[in-house]
Amino acid sequence: MDEFRNTNGYSFSWTQPYNSYYGMSAGEIYQDLTVREEMIRIDAVDNIVQNMLTYPDADAIMNKIRQKGEGNV
Repeated sequence: MDEFRNTNGYSFSWTQPYNSYYGMSAGEIYQDLTVREEMIRIDAVDNIVQNMLTYPDADAIMNKIRQKGEGNV
């Protein structure tokens, strides 16, 4: 705690509130970190999808459609 004395006999003190960090509460800091972590995960998944040569689920669906189309001819 800092204490300041005035020559006129007045004094005052100030204590740093421990529930904040640069104006953010602990909950806000945790939420900010959680959002950043989630954005990192989303970017990683986007990169994986962008680098895929084939899309197995889509290929399976297209193969089923093609097989049904050939059977009706």
